[in-house]
Amino acid sequence: MSSRTRSALLLALAAVLYLAPFAIGTEYRLFIATQMAAYVLVAVGLNLLNGYGGQVSLGHGALVAIGAYAVAIAMVDHHWSFWPAALLAMLAASAVGAVMALPAFRLSTWYFALITLGFAEVVGGLLTEWRELTHGFAGVVGVPKPVLLGHELSSLDLYWLALTLNILALWGMANLLASRFGRALVGVRDNPVAATASGVSLVRIKMLAFVVSAAMAGVAGALYAVQKTVVTPDDFTADFSIFFLLVVVLGGAGRLWGPVVGAVVFFLVPELLAALQSWRMLIYGTALLLLMLYAPHGLVGAMDVGWQHLRKRLGLPPVASQPPLAAGRGAVEPVAGEALTVQGVEKRFGGVTALAGVSLEVAAGTTHAIVGPNGSGKTTLLNMISGFYPIDAGSILVDGRSVVGLAPHRIARRGVGRTFQTPRMLPALSVLDNALLGAYPAERQSALSAALRLPVARREQAASLADALRYLDFVGLADRALEPAGELPHGQQRLAEIARALVGRPRLLLLDEPAAGLSLDELDRLGELIAAIGRLGTTVVIVEHHLELVANICSSVTVLERGAVLASGTPAEVFSHPEVIAAYMGTQAGVGQAAS
Repeated sequence: MSSRTRSALLLALAAVLYLAPFAIGTEYRLFIATQMAAYVLVAVGLNLLNGYGGQVSLGHGALVAIGAYAVAIAMVDHHWSFWPAALLAMLAASAVGAVMALPAFRLSTWYFALITLGFAEVVGGLLTEWRELTHGFAGVVGVPKPVLLGHELSSLDLYWLALTLNILALWGMANLLASRFGRALVGVRDNPVAATASGVSLVRIKMLAFVVSAAMAGVAGALYAVQKTVVTPDDFTADFSIFFLLVVVLGGAGRLWGPVVGAVVFFLVPELLAALQSWRMLIYGTALLLLMLYAPHGLVGAMDVGWQHLRKRLGLPPVASQPPLAAGRGAVEPVAGEALTVQGVEKRFGGVTALAGVSLEVAAGTTHAIVGPNGSGKTTLLNMISGFYPIDAGSILVDGRSVVGLAPHRIARRGVGRTFQTPRMLPALSVLDNALLGAYPAERQSALSAALRLPVARREQAASLADALRYLDFVGLADRALEPAGELPHGQQRLAEIARALVGRPRLLLLDEPAAGLSLDELDRLGELIAAIGRLGTTVVIVEHHLELVANICSSVTVLERGAVLASGTPAEVFSHPEVIAAYMGTQAGVGQAAS
């Protein structure tokens, strides 16, 4: 389906929804539709946090309560207009959401879920006990309808307002998810190490998700208050929070339309089937069980799978096999490489010494190899250079500036890229989106400009797309750009990971055993690729066991054994060193053949 056709269908759906009240027929059904639209706002925000960010919150009902009470108290007790009161609700919920996010930086997913559930209980208690502000059990009564240009909004106007907010929220969310922020959130969910190595701050991106999600819950609370005209503590129980998580998960977590479908099925349909009240819980429970068994990715996920199967039966190509945009093809730009200096670095894990006074010098624009037997500390050294392990002693300088003590994402933003022993891909995203993740630190657009698709955001996204396609072409994967990264063979995943690192324009590139698991043909192509990267001017440090590859592409080598430097020099000098022969290969002939 083309983007033009999809846009036409969405416009037609919007027109139907705007005109639907004239066919609804009853004030009650209009009330239910408006309330469902408010709930969709909450679910869309929670989907950003849970579906894309991987953070399970059981406290979003409390954020709705904060928004509802903020509007009710401001309008009833202080005679505010609805519009500044709604802004207050959004800001109050955002601030509380930011505070609620703090434990997420130190707790695992399910421990954090329990914390948010406890938070919801605390808010419920405050609504009851803080009588001077919330009026206690009685709640706030007589919340007036919003007034716009002297006209008090009717029930129909409220429905249209809620529907408009839903459309704007979905449009903004789609734009945000298609930007660097969406890819960063998926990276935090699926592979935080890869996201961090690409320059993503886990703290900032999680905080962004929490604040946006909380702000949407606050706006929904504002709508809830003026629609019901009465807000009480009984409206915001723990079940209220759990309901929103069910809507997201069963509608399709991590899918844009999942919360909408979930809200329709699990809120609107039961309300419309009120005549089956005595059977509703049985029907509801049976539906949940069937969904968990046969649609683990939710209703929208099941529809996606069904659509792909239908296309296959009709002989149509998968959507992901459409050719990528041609923009960005061409030569990649040269890079000014930076020197690396490691002096007296030590690392201990308990009583085990992983590195003992390691020193090495890598000149700018050269390719340097670190070799040695398994367990000699090679990967540990790369992890310390890139900030994933703190050092116990010594110094690490990149272009003369110390990187000791910097977080990994800050080191990545200083121009240090890396790959890993096992490719760290985001399997659910396309190869192109994986490569685009590498452009995260280079882009400067704000989340607001991305959500609104302002010109500055569009220009940056177009430039990043061109770069990503150029580097995918450079590593030989341009024709597979729109395929899911998880479906690539092992060798091509390694190439995609290198492309992602290159999109960040690293001046120092760390490659951790890139040849592991490759065939002989793939090994030859990898050697040519690393040599081409070196010719661009990038400084390359490679940890590798294939000595023939090292001898062909590297100008200098450091050999580690038991965490200490055994030898350092040119490949010819190092591979003829007697101690290297004894430690690494065992025979003179073996080394000579490997390095020839």
